[in-house]
Amino acid sequence: MQGYNCIMVFHQNGNLLFCKRRKDPYLGLYNLVGGKIELGEDGFDAAYRELYEETGISHNIITLHHMMDFTYYNQDCYVEVYVGHLQGEVILQEEDHPLEWLDMKNDFFDSSRFAGEGNIGHMVEQVKLYGVGKSRIPEIKDSGRKINLKSICIGVDGCKGGWITAIISHGKLLLEKYTNLEDIVLNYGTFDEFLIDMVIGLPSTSEQIRPDAEARRMIKERSSTIFSVPCRQAVYAENVANAYDENVRILGKKFTPLTVGIIPKMREVDSYLQENSQYKNLIKESHPEVCFSRLNGSTVLSKKADIDGVEERIRILSKFIEEISFEKIKLCAKEFKCNMDDIIDAICLAVSANLVNEGEYTVIPESPMTDETGLLMQMVVPRKMDHIDCFGN
Repeated sequence: MQGYNCIMVFHQNGNLLFCKRRKDPYLGLYNLVGGKIELGEDGFDAAYRELYEETGISHNIITLHHMMDFTYYNQDCYVEVYVGHLQGEVILQEEDHPLEWLDMKNDFFDSSRFAGEGNIGHMVEQVKLYGVGKSRIPEIKDSGRKINLKSICIGVDGCKGGWITAIISHGKLLLEKYTNLEDIVLNYGTFDEFLIDMVIGLPSTSEQIRPDAEARRMIKERSSTIFSVPCRQAVYAENVANAYDENVRILGKKFTPLTVGIIPKMREVDSYLQENSQYKNLIKESHPEVCFSRLNGSTVLSKKADIDGVEERIRILSKFIEEISFEKIKLCAKEFKCNMDDIIDAICLAVSANLVNEGEYTVIPESPMTDETGLLMQMVVPRKMDHIDCFGN
């Protein structure tokens, strides 16, 4: 039996997206966008693929919900219906048929204008009656606090070729990739909280203490995920050999090859903050594994690069953002050319930033030192969660 999909895309202003058919079936009539589900293809994968091919709308700006199916036994086919709200502005890119936004005052049962023998009208009425699934933001029962739906909270994790950025803006999750930190800040300069998985605050002497050792003690089973931070002199050294020498001279030790690989990103973040002092101590260092341990109530023992580790972390984040899924993160990783755990870490930091914005956080250590440029050497993480529930549960 051949499968097809049709996709209801609602604009932020409430209008519904249609294509006007240039060929049969339904020549000259308005129809929902959609297409064929390939043999063996997952329904959600097919819906996001068709949506992008026909409109240019990417899955990082919309979350689709599987609303209903129609099975036509006499035609040996079925139709899966998906629905979602745009989470930002988009420039439509037409493929075969012209695209048009229509307001909800139209009679979608009018078969002289709309395809599907009344099916589109039925779908619209279902949305009117039952709505579209929305991201749920957590309610923290034991404190009486709720996440601020008016806030803009950002989580950033480094990846090959740039930065994966998760933004929880007015209760919606957006995922984006940027090549540099400056572009993120230019796009979201009025954020409420901004957590990044990158070193902020570089020691220049052995007397300046960073939060790394204390953070390792908090997640003993996963302590290897927190590396030793090089000194400022090493980060700005001309080459790797000089960096090793400077670190031995200042801190009395070398650092791992893994550290060498991220020194350019340390330098990028530090340089940006030195040149844009208004963001000093507003953009804050955090660590996803410590944050996951706080959101989970205990250290997450699975490795985030393994499938089991990805699925476990998605389950934890689903307490806060219901709409994320393995399939959507996999699609996003493919589009961004990054690892799935880069996206998961960014989402974790965005969720954590939202909690920080509501005062549900702690600082490691309690009284952090500053480096020689005035940057706090700290990690900002959520307080340990004992009980979480979502709105509506």
